[in-house]
Amino acid sequence: MLYSEASVAVAAWQLLQPDKYLSYLEGKKKKKECSGRGQKRKLLNDVLDELKKKKRCLQTDRPIDSLTTSADEYAEKAVQTHQVSCITKSNSLRRSAKEKSTEMKAVDEQLNQKLRDLKNSE
Repeated sequence: MLYSEASVAVAAWQLLQPDKYLSYLEGKKKKKECSGRGQKRKLLNDVLDELKKKKRCLQTDRPIDSLTTSADEYAEKAVQTHQVSCITKSNSLRRSAKEKSTEMKAVDEQLNQKLRDLKNSE
């Protein structure tokens, strides 16, 4: 059986196509991985921005030292005037300062963890 030049060329072309297709698939896979890493990095950056905003808000809302100072003033006033309401206010301010302090620590830990994740993803 004789093969024409055209059929030999078609057969050779068909043999080469899987290599081209595989390289196309590999390129597509690499592109998808790169875009996935970029999306992950963008998501981490967005989370970092939100945590930084939250931290700034906690720091500027009413600073912890301001709360403790006010609590001390109410405690001194309670001692001088013998008013129970001043002690109540003082305790409330101290509780608020403690809650804010623990929230700040939690935000700092989250922020540090996300920064580590961002460094590890690069």
